[in-house]
Amino acid sequence: MPDETDRIVGAAAVNTLAMNTLRSTRSREWFATGLPLLAAAAVALFAWLQPAFVGAENLVGILRQVAMVGIMAAGMTFVIMTGGIDLSIGPVLALSGLVAVLSLDAGLGLPLALLLALALGLAIGLLNGALIAWLGLPPIIITLAMLSIVRGSALLLGGPDLHAVRGQPAFTFIGTGSIAGLPFSVWLFAAVVAVLVFVQRHTPLGLLVAAIGDNQRAAWLSGHRTRLTTLWLYGLCGLCAALAGVILSSQVHTGSATYGEFGTELDVIAAVVLGGTQLSGGRGSVVRSVIGALFLGALNNAMNILDVPIDLQLIAKGLIIALALGLGQLRS
Repeated sequence: MPDETDRIVGAAAVNTLAMNTLRSTRSREWFATGLPLLAAAAVALFAWLQPAFVGAENLVGILRQVAMVGIMAAGMTFVIMTGGIDLSIGPVLALSGLVAVLSLDAGLGLPLALLLALALGLAIGLLNGALIAWLGLPPIIITLAMLSIVRGSALLLGGPDLHAVRGQPAFTFIGTGSIAGLPFSVWLFAAVVAVLVFVQRHTPLGLLVAAIGDNQRAAWLSGHRTRLTTLWLYGLCGLCAALAGVILSSQVHTGSATYGEFGTELDVIAAVVLGGTQLSGGRGSVVRSVIGALFLGALNNAMNILDVPIDLQLIAKGLIIALALGLGQLRS
């Protein structure tokens, strides 16, 4: 543990980091406003190319499609702000949804099935966080290994087959029901984002996460429990992936070990990066990550409506992500 002198030095360092972050934020407000303007310009272009894009039904469909990626991007934002990353969210999504479906099939009831699914995602995230925080292992290596372990576990549990949900209207309502004209999954998405935005902006955790990403040792010297914070941030990321898995299984009325295929985690990371969160850590915004997810969702939807070939879609997404990374490097 740090002594009193170390605490004073660390506190001064954290205060300096906080002031630098504030100055940096003010000096780069163009990026914070640039992403919404880019998204608005893209929507206008898509609407001009295909008027059906701005139809109410299509816009609601975009929100439904974005909900799962947006929930995971909101949780991933905190992890990337610490300088970490979580590549295991795709298999966690699959395993959690599969556990929920199999639990219902075993007659455990909806509350217990949801509790088991969400607790499983939380536990996997906490395990990732423990290995990273206490053993000092690289996040990309740990979560890549966890990706393989969790995928294999899901296949052992359910095989490659689809497991149908039967006679569970309350469960299927999560993914297919609507309230006030909006899908219930969108309301869940909004609730998760609202809570995490509040946590980032109005609690000490928001500043601590940025401090860990800027200089973890300085944050530790100031007396903050950086390891415990890292542990719970990865737990949060796993919990968000589990919730997305429950939503997906309820939408398609099935659970499968093959859901959350390779590319899911890349879409989530792309949304966070598009929102301006630095992969090196220190700066990020849940709100902008959500805007990044909405932008990617609108882009995917527009390219599908315009019948753009899948190969060109992948190239376009890759170029956009590379451009976002380049802009992020320039503003650094």
